[in-house]
Amino acid sequence: MLGRELAEGGLGLSMTDAFEVAGELQGLVNAAEGAQGVAAAFGARTETTMRESGPWERVHPVGFVDAMAATEMALVTGLTEGLAGRKAALGAALAERFPKTRELVLTGDVAGPNAQKVVDACAGLDVEACLRVDAELAPRLAAMDPARVTSEARRVAARVAADQVAAHAAKTKRGRCVEVRAGVDGLTDWFGSLPTATSAAMWSAVEALAGQYRTVDTDLSLPEARADALADLVLRNVTVSAQVTLGVPVVTDQSTPEPVTGERFRVEWDDEDTVIDAVTGEVTRYADLDPASREELSWREEPPEVVGDLTSVVAPVSLGTAVSGAQLPGVGWVDAGTMASLLKTLPLEVARAVLDAQTGTLASLTTNAYRPTKAISDFVRSRDGTCRMWGCTRPAERCDLDHARAWPDGTTTPTGLESLCRHHHRFKQTHRWRPVLDPDGTLTWHGPHSATRTTEPQHRLPA
Repeated sequence: MLGRELAEGGLGLSMTDAFEVAGELQGLVNAAEGAQGVAAAFGARTETTMRESGPWERVHPVGFVDAMAATEMALVTGLTEGLAGRKAALGAALAERFPKTRELVLTGDVAGPNAQKVVDACAGLDVEACLRVDAELAPRLAAMDPARVTSEARRVAARVAADQVAAHAAKTKRGRCVEVRAGVDGLTDWFGSLPTATSAAMWSAVEALAGQYRTVDTDLSLPEARADALADLVLRNVTVSAQVTLGVPVVTDQSTPEPVTGERFRVEWDDEDTVIDAVTGEVTRYADLDPASREELSWREEPPEVVGDLTSVVAPVSLGTAVSGAQLPGVGWVDAGTMASLLKTLPLEVARAVLDAQTGTLASLTTNAYRPTKAISDFVRSRDGTCRMWGCTRPAERCDLDHARAWPDGTTTPTGLESLCRHHHRFKQTHRWRPVLDPDGTLTWHGPHSATRTTEPQHRLPA
């Protein structure tokens, strides 16, 4: 109500008054986040374990965070699991180790992100040390420059518990890692956590090589030159061989195609389908081709494939006839032109998922066994793309195939199986949230108090 009134009548506010209102509202946001953290901390202290008789719950003191707390928090708040988990962990940490800082958040005087900086700066410290840091830092925290919170908290922590800080620093070096995540179309984001000395040396090498590149090509921006330099340094004197399973959906036709002139068979193309030239890599819409080229692409020598009771007419997935782009698991969307380049330079193992044009699924693949066949597994993972829990992005290739309904009541078919990472597979077994899988691949999770969350498959064809 307050927000609506402000949106409708706030045009008369002066700049000073508008920013003053924004500042006052920040206090409400801080207090609300503090209250949310308190509630999350109470929920996170309940540990659920699976026994033969079913789920068993044990309630710990506030400060304990159950392994499934982030998932529970994400489902009820609609946030990503990472953000929801951080909120629950922050509420638990403030309750157990930083009570004075928590009080400042609850009164609206300190923002949640600043409280998080204090908690992060004290990583590795025991409860007693954290309480001492909290007692010294809290009286100054509300008025402190947010940009100095982390450094000041670390300074106090080093004075209060120098041995614990040193031990934690030595331990974190074993946590060095590099990860990749899907970025905007055509790009992949890299994240690395490396020892400081190693990172400094790497950055120096990247900067030096990027400077050379910009001397040769003055149109290169500095970020572009650094990206090119990093890629070249990593790939220098390295033989690259990529093994990627790529799901390519193909439309099927339930009617039997008519053979024409001997062994040639008809192939149906949509106007928006993309054709990649095998030699130049040029991308052209099927509708934009000249009539002779369209006629040539509309026939093939091989007979149609028969899968179950469906007859599929499939254009071969090759350099000359790759259609549209595709999603590389854990990397991101690759457009059709880039696909042509990848197929030329890297050995890619292409997995084809055949989808029915009416429903987007292939229900004819089935088995009476508990374990799915390779064909079913390939189809389900290509359809899902990722774990089907709300907010999870783990690639389906690294997930379990789970029966949406317990087998044997649930069938071992594409319409009965979902991809769940091991963590969320275990979460499902707590029975607090129940999945229902629709024939088109839509998965709806039903939770307490009639709450629902719906996830969509990565590949689905419109009716």
